[in-house]
Amino acid sequence: MNEVWSVKNRTSGFTLVELMVVVLLVGLVVLVATQIPLFTLSSWTKGSERLKMQRDAHLFMIKIQRELRPSSFSQINTLDPNYQLIIQPDNRFFWWDEVNDKLYYQKAGKDELVIDGKVTQFEATEVTSADGTRTINITLTLLRGGGETTLTTAVKPRN
Repeated sequence: MNEVWSVKNRTSGFTLVELMVVVLLVGLVVLVATQIPLFTLSSWTKGSERLKMQRDAHLFMIKIQRELRPSSFSQINTLDPNYQLIIQPDNRFFWWDEVNDKLYYQKAGKDELVIDGKVTQFEATEVTSADGTRTINITLTLLRGGGETTLTTAVKPRN
């Protein structure tokens, strides 16, 4: 007896085309599954760097406020052309090294690096409002890790 090959006899097993489609689909799933953690890690790293940059800038603003508040306006010089904010009588000052984009604080002749990162702007200006209130406006822009943050504060020293 001759057996006739029919579709009924081939119901067990997979064809080569079916196997190739499954391998392709599994490969795509694995590719997508490995990219999700890498993308998440990259986003986490950028966010962490940005948070650190904002924290450093905020801590600087707190430090400069603590230095300025107990001073009087006659002790503060904001007009220095060398990007310095000078507080007298003990000659404390914040200064921006524009060449290296670093911000320093000097007290008793010793320089202290205040912010590690690229400082792209540091300005301190004295402003008098219409009612005669005088304040020192400070603007700081910091660039780090592909992100940029700008903080401003207004400090009213004692009169």
